[in-house]
Amino acid sequence: MDYGEAVNEFEEFFYERCYEEIDEAVRDGEDSVVIDFQEMDAFEFKLSEFLTENPSEGLSAAEEGIKGVDLITDEDLNVRFSNMPEEDFVLLRDLRSEHLDDFIPVEGMIKRASQVNPEVVSAEFQCTNCGEIVEKEQDSSKLKSPYKCESCGSRKFEVHNKIMTDTQVVTVEENPESREGSEQPQSLSVRLEGDLVDPDFQKKIVPGNVVHITGVLRERPKKKDSKKYDIYMEANNVEPTEQEFEKIEPTDEEKEEIESLASRDDVFDMIVDSIAPSIYGHRQIKKAIALQLFGGVKKGREDGVKSRGDIHILLIGEPGTGKSQLLKFTGELAPKGRYVVGKSSTGAGLTASVVKEESTGEFSLEAGAVVLAHKGMAAIDEIDKMAAEDRSSLHEAMEQQQISISKANIQATLNAETSILAAGNPKLGRFDPYEPIPQQIDIGDTLLSRFDFIFPVKDEPDEEKDAKLSSQVLKNHIEPEETEAEIDQETLRKYVAYAQNLRPDLTQEAADKIQDFYISMRSRGSDEENGNVPITARQLEALVRISEASARAELSDKVTEADAERAIDILKYSLEQVGVDPETGEFDADIIESGVSSSQRNRLQSVKRIIDDLAGDSEAEIEEVLEKADEEGFDKEQAEDVIDRLKRDGELYEPKQGYIQKI
Repeated sequence: MDYGEAVNEFEEFFYERCYEEIDEAVRDGEDSVVIDFQEMDAFEFKLSEFLTENPSEGLSAAEEGIKGVDLITDEDLNVRFSNMPEEDFVLLRDLRSEHLDDFIPVEGMIKRASQVNPEVVSAEFQCTNCGEIVEKEQDSSKLKSPYKCESCGSRKFEVHNKIMTDTQVVTVEENPESREGSEQPQSLSVRLEGDLVDPDFQKKIVPGNVVHITGVLRERPKKKDSKKYDIYMEANNVEPTEQEFEKIEPTDEEKEEIESLASRDDVFDMIVDSIAPSIYGHRQIKKAIALQLFGGVKKGREDGVKSRGDIHILLIGEPGTGKSQLLKFTGELAPKGRYVVGKSSTGAGLTASVVKEESTGEFSLEAGAVVLAHKGMAAIDEIDKMAAEDRSSLHEAMEQQQISISKANIQATLNAETSILAAGNPKLGRFDPYEPIPQQIDIGDTLLSRFDFIFPVKDEPDEEKDAKLSSQVLKNHIEPEETEAEIDQETLRKYVAYAQNLRPDLTQEAADKIQDFYISMRSRGSDEENGNVPITARQLEALVRISEASARAELSDKVTEADAERAIDILKYSLEQVGVDPETGEFDADIIESGVSSSQRNRLQSVKRIIDDLAGDSEAEIEEVLEKADEEGFDKEQAEDVIDRLKRDGELYEPKQGYIQKI
């Protein structure tokens, strides 16, 4: 097939199969029309062959052919092709010199995107001698003038006029699913221009989105006069395949199915049963994860104060309790889910880093896992194994929902509206039943307090539970393909996406229920001699978020009293696990907020006071301090523990054997 035949065939195809799409594009003032490649192949396979083997001529013939459709007058429409056959896709690691100048599809995750810059595609030059105007196409990195004037032979020109287009370079990286073992991910630079960089289209070009790109593979020398070349792609079309929940659009049939599910009384139980169905037990944790997927409503107030809607969960568990599997399942279910392991993650890898572009020498931002999961979920495993300075980078992301960067003369604030689902182990591998659980979690009190739910996952022998667990595990091995999920993963993803478009309003009944619970819990603390604080405003905010998520789970536009009760039930379960002072048996939010219960703090203050009374600024005999503490009703062992703790914290030291002194 030659060029002329291709133009005629394209014109016939557009007229017979794509008339409505072209008509709509022209009426809407669009710059391009998207054509189904496989439909074109079914119409005339020679057209698809001509396009893939001669992409420059093929794309030109398509744009020439579309002008022949009688809807078009003097407007140029870009022809963009989508839905290429799956067998035509080339893995980024498999791209070779044989693919150069071929029209191929690739898949990858957008890692970073440059700024949109104007670029000269054609320029008119005026001869300085005779005034002749010559037009020259620009296809290199530098502006090139004509060799000489055809009229007078002069070689001196000045730019008379420039035709420009907007361009952008994005870097796409292989998906983790397409890599094997410990292979390093391959990346590819992709050049976008024209309507692919329009402000509306830019919403799809977000780091973290997985995209299908069709285009022509090109080469450019690494350095001037070098025999080694870099490859890049000139994109013809970009289609996101993995987006934020709110960008997923269910079809009409799927909407009917979703609304039918939501009308059932047991829909929330069905959703919970569909969370990691192959993992036995952990009912309350699965309820919390289900609510985390739906999330609360983000609110902004006139004074600039914002309330986050994302829910954060921490699982602290003994080995072999299925924490990692829960994290992996949830990370895969959320469209922009990211699963990372703490030991192999740095602060820059979690948040953002500044990298130097090899081609331009300019510094640019590269998003980390929490930013890539914006409006999605980040599952962080082994969070306790991370370096403390790397873990501290999560503080701003979890509460302010943004990442601030100030490096290499780049000052930027990146959005990170991301739900965090984290998991770790107790300090000693297993839980000590005599220590408050927050003291056994080695991640810092300030970060710990930012989690809405903290769930200890214990591995305690129980004959009935062990029988059910072993049956479930063995069944998974006997019938690995079988699943007992009430709602399949794809339907659940669409359900969550549909629900997240709702903004349920808090009813007065629900607000009263939450307020009654909050006040009753606070009053417990005021009645106590020690004055412990059972619950704080953080938990109050969490209750509202969880109640809104519960309403979304049932596709309700109102947060009812039942939603508030569900939120209170799960929060109470979490507090019972981690927020109870083992000495008094009472709720104490101080344990979560500061790692020290009210009763422990009182003992610390009492011991310090006793030392002051006995010695002042000099030394005091330990035995005398213990006797005085015993008189005030302290157990001797408790007093010894307090002294040891104050010595570890650097507040006391032993100037000589058997004596202590304040620093």
